[in-house]
Amino acid sequence: MYISENWAALMEPNLRKVFSDSFADFTSNLPVLFNMAPSTKQVEHDLTTDSKSTWAAKNGDIQYDDTVQGYQTDYTHTPYVSGKKFEKELLDDDQYGRIERETRVMADGARYFREQSGAAIFNNAFSSGTTYGDTVSLCNSAHPSRNDSSLTRSNTGVLALTDANIESVRLLMIKQTLGTRTPAFLNPDMIIAPIDLERTAWEALNSKGKVDTANNNANFHLGKYKLLIWPTFLTGTRRWFMVDSKKMKEYLMWFDRVPVQFFKDRDFGVMASAFAGYMRYSAGTSWPFWIHGNNPA
Repeated sequence: MYISENWAALMEPNLRKVFSDSFADFTSNLPVLFNMAPSTKQVEHDLTTDSKSTWAAKNGDIQYDDTVQGYQTDYTHTPYVSGKKFEKELLDDDQYGRIERETRVMADGARYFREQSGAAIFNNAFSSGTTYGDTVSLCNSAHPSRNDSSLTRSNTGVLALTDANIESVRLLMIKQTLGTRTPAFLNPDMIIAPIDLERTAWEALNSKGKVDTANNNANFHLGKYKLLIWPTFLTGTRRWFMVDSKKMKEYLMWFDRVPVQFFKDRDFGVMASAFAGYMRYSAGTSWPFWIHGNNPA
């Protein structure tokens, strides 16, 4: 029998399903971009190396290479919460649909917030206020080498998104070196851009002939790149990024310490009940050269 003292407990399973279904009903770019991993620790650590492999003709004993430590990146999980408080009168007045709607709003907020967290890594890629293991921004003209103070490397520029500049950035990435001055062996195969550059990017990558000319040359870029457009979440209208998607999935990390949860707070009174959402995660990158970012003026 339904009584006021347990109305919130009776609602909880159904509202949890409403929350879960709404949260899942969303095509996220996070699994496309990030190495999504669970975590059982308060802080995750990732350590890169500047090691190289030296090969030579066998002549006596094998000469073993040393492992050279690079930079360490720490992933400290942050908890995030949100809540809704419902009075019993909403149910008395046949307003259960409103309660479900508010629950969906909470789920929408969770998935939006997570997507925003992922996009922030790209939005802040040129900002000196957002740094990682090597102490500089993700896209920077002077990435230091931990073991060679004379060496800095760049993965940024100010080129606009054009056919010619796509090729320039591709060559820069292919020629990128590691801290030991050995090749990074990058394979740039994806372009990430805001909705403002979608048409420009699509034409540059998919036109059959030479882009924006009367020439009938074949388009060199055709079929070379995947294009990821991130509406709403990429805030720079002219910034664009070229990435090695395989390296990106190795070094662009997302740790879910506690996946998104929905539950009832049972400490509240019986005539009003609070429902809350909780999640705890961290995101970042352990190595910067999977990406080359351009920030035109």
